[in-house]
Amino acid sequence: MRKSKIRFLIFLDLVCTILSCNQYRHMQRISSNASCIQKFKPDFSHVVYRTSVDVIGKHISGILVVKHMSDSSTRMVFTNEMGFSYFDFGFPPDSGFKVYQIVPQMNKEGLIRTLRKDFELLLFRNMENSKYYALTDSGLIYHAFPQAEGVNYYITGSNCLQLVKMQRASTKKPVMEAFIYGGSPGIAPDSISMRHFNISHFSITLKQITTPAAQ
Repeated sequence: MRKSKIRFLIFLDLVCTILSCNQYRHMQRISSNASCIQKFKPDFSHVVYRTSVDVIGKHISGILVVKHMSDSSTRMVFTNEMGFSYFDFGFPPDSGFKVYQIVPQMNKEGLIRTLRKDFELLLFRNMENSKYYALTDSGLIYHAFPQAEGVNYYITGSNCLQLVKMQRASTKKPVMEAFIYGGSPGIAPDSISMRHFNISHFSITLKQITTPAAQ
């Protein structure tokens, strides 16, 4: 009898643990419009950010150039202060991704995939209206766009006048969270911060040092 009770308690604890891991489970689906998110899409025509990357005790700093190309693609080039290139990524206008160059130390499939997903979130890519749905929690609206793996959330206030934050998530919990600061909706933000939850101590900070108007 005692052993059966212990097994039941262990089973109950396991179920509670599994359910508590789903941070979106308690949210309510609501009717909303995906189009309200588009006004927050930053204009990265040509902007330069001073960039800091911290991951597992390692620190890298440099310059990230984001530029909209004549073929409507977007290029992201990360260099150190002396101009040595860490990586050069390309995002075609509709979909896809291209690595033009990357240093051997960063040429890891998992890292490239993570950076691609991070930047796609910031660039407002892969936002298919046919897959869109919305959740609400604590006065916020989670505008959800399912991806090939996981979901991208653009989180606004209830009236969709302010973009509070962005998340990349699995089906149960966020794996990365991003915040943008400064500027108006549709303008390249003054600064951006990103932090990962599934990779220990992995964060990226961007601070604008030039503006598109200055180019």
